[in-house]
Amino acid sequence: MNYRRIMYFLAVVDAGTVTAAAEILHIAQPALSRQLKTLEAELKIPLFESRRHRLVLTQAGRAFVPVARRLMVETRSTTEAVEALRSGRVAKLVVAATAASIRGFLAPFLGSTNRQDPLILTRETSHFEIYESLLHGVDFVVSPAPPEADLESQPLGNVPLKVFTAHDHEWAAAGRTEVSLEELCRCHVILPSHHSVSRHILDNALNQAGLSLSQTSECDDGQTILALSAAGHGVGVATEQSNYGAYPLLIRQSAVDTAGADAGPVLELPLHAAWMPGHYAADTIRSLAERLRSSWRNKESGP
Repeated sequence: MNYRRIMYFLAVVDAGTVTAAAEILHIAQPALSRQLKTLEAELKIPLFESRRHRLVLTQAGRAFVPVARRLMVETRSTTEAVEALRSGRVAKLVVAATAASIRGFLAPFLGSTNRQDPLILTRETSHFEIYESLLHGVDFVVSPAPPEADLESQPLGNVPLKVFTAHDHEWAAAGRTEVSLEELCRCHVILPSHHSVSRHILDNALNQAGLSLSQTSECDDGQTILALSAAGHGVGVATEQSNYGAYPLLIRQSAVDTAGADAGPVLELPLHAAWMPGHYAADTIRSLAERLRSSWRNKESGP
């Protein structure tokens, strides 16, 4: 099999049509069609069939997609492994994470790296597509979702869910550092949609406590949630670092009673680093994951 033909095949799969893929690849559509035919001849299986003047994947073609993606990953990994052996160092790595994890967790860490470290480029990905990105040119991921069983992984620590308010809100005026779920239910809450893992954590905690939010507005951009909270349009729930003057508070499962009984755990979102087993830079990634975990621990225990 030819590496370039595998790349062309996946380009058509991802673009949806030969025409769109040809534009992305900057090659003529007839030339791309010929390359696909040649690949089918090499594999001795039909990958596409024509339906209503459009090519669609056959059953065999659909089954071949994950195989092709893995081949691309392994080919790229081999090429970069050879370069690392030649130069004696891993020059560049790509990490996928959510926007909130990049802003609040990865970017501050990258600012502490030095020129002897690999160039680490971030790729913003949704919560539920992070692990899939390992088949799309990403070397490792930072994810709030539990790592898949066939991956190598490293726990990084827990990021607290926070409530953000305006500075003239009663909680901020009183110098509060945390609120209970029950108090939160009495507010207009601006929070992520069900596409967010942090929303699932909050919803599960509410269900366990037998509570429900009285008034909500959904927004999947954490910075917008912070801005609206700072402006007093509601109280926001996010894992972002405070910005725009928004006042942050931790969320407790339950309130402290008059006797000072345990208020229950703080709501937190666990983070994991994960990568493909056998990755050429596995030792480097594992070392970076350890440093990420130490960096987060130091930040949590700092003044």
